Amino acid sequence: MTETAVYAVAGHPVLHSLGPGLFAAGFRAAGIAGQYTRLAVENAAQIRRLAAALDLAGLNITSPFKETILPFLDEIDPDARKIGAVNTVIRRDGRLIGWNTDPDGAVRALTARGLDVSGRSVLVLGAGGAGRAAVFGMRRAGARVVLVNRTPERAESASKELGCAWLGPEKTAAAAADAEIIVSCRSTDERPFDPGLLRPDHVVLDARYQGSRLADEAAARGAVVVPGREWLLHQAAAGFTLFTGEPAPVEEMRKAAARFQPERRSKAIALAGFMGAGKSAVGRILAQRGNRRFADVDALVEAAAGETVADIFARRGEAAFRIMERAVIRGLDDDPETVIALGGGSVLDPEIRAVLKDRAMTFWVYADPVESAARLAEGSRPLLEKTRSPGEIAALFKARVPAYAAAADAVIVNGGQPADLERAARRIENETRCVFPA
Repeated sequence: MTETAVYAVAGHPVLHSLGPGLFAAGFRAAGIAGQYTRLAVENAAQIRRLAAALDLAGLNITSPFKETILPFLDEIDPDARKIGAVNTVIRRDGRLIGWNTDPDGAVRALTARGLDVSGRSVLVLGAGGAGRAAVFGMRRAGARVVLVNRTPERAESASKELGCAWLGPEKTAAAAADAEIIVSCRSTDERPFDPGLLRPDHVVLDARYQGSRLADEAAARGAVVVPGREWLLHQAAAGFTLFTGEPAPVEEMRKAAARFQPERRSKAIALAGFMGAGKSAVGRILAQRGNRRFADVDALVEAAAGETVADIFARRGEAAFRIMERAVIRGLDDDPETVIALGGGSVLDPEIRAVLKDRAMTFWVYADPVESAARLAEGSRPLLEKTRSPGEIAALFKARVPAYAAAADAVIVNGGQPADLERAARRIENETRCVFPA
């Protein structure tokens, strides 16, 4: 049996990322056994810890960690170091190695449309990780680049390191009027200049792949607009090759990007994860904070069977328990006012994963599996009767990681302390708020 490699994108927020859909399509088309999820993390140090804990083969890094991840890497590609940002990380023999595929992604987004960059005047708006990568890629492709940033000092520093011209924000309009290609890498969707300056001979590429005001206004004035999803696609394709060593199936990944539609309605929230990870505790807090109904799958199985989970395992066996568990989960609705705490093995069942994908936003609550098992009372989890040693527990967790990754819309860390439980609940609220704004 081919071992399934697990990958993830790390960001804050991250639930909106198209990464899982793009890479899932790529893996299918290339015949590669791989799973891809999202890490809803608080800082770059947490990314490094999760990479090891989940035995990830590789990661994509998105805002706001493209720059802050650098000190936590063991090796950095020279181009990425010069850019000062990393968006792709491979984990090899426990070491984290960083690259930046954004420069190629930006240039290929344009050249795939037949737009030659060489010799063209390019205005890059924003000196963050994406902006610096765009400057690097455009200059390497032979463009004449001017960088503008809201903080002039940051633009000046980047210009010295990357070898481009820079201007203060007060000269944005003049720079836009002079440019042939405008690449926007701004963190906000505010107008960077009067849209009346946009012309039909302008080319606009915006890093915001959900769409932007600038792109809409450029299209309305007849400019050539290269969607941000094309930049996303081509940087992801380069990352796919770094991850797998195989050419990226770009067209299949493009189709996946085109199929993506933002969620139109709220869903129930389901919490998956290893036994003792805190799913029920986090779920109760989340339900209380949002005045939602809380449903614990193990408790519902016990109520339906009239006996404890431990007794079901002992008398009828695990297979019988899984059948009852599946029936309970199928019976739950997709009411957005419901928080569901799943059993530790629920998502091992492909049928349950399919139900969850349709009805819920599923968060994988991660806590150290050995520490989690140690916190459980003796005999309170049937599987602990078979897997008492830390080594056995770690092995069981590792075997389940691909299933958790397949089910999860995002991973949330729970450190196990009361404050950590509250923090995990807040992080879930924040992530869902970004997808389902009030």
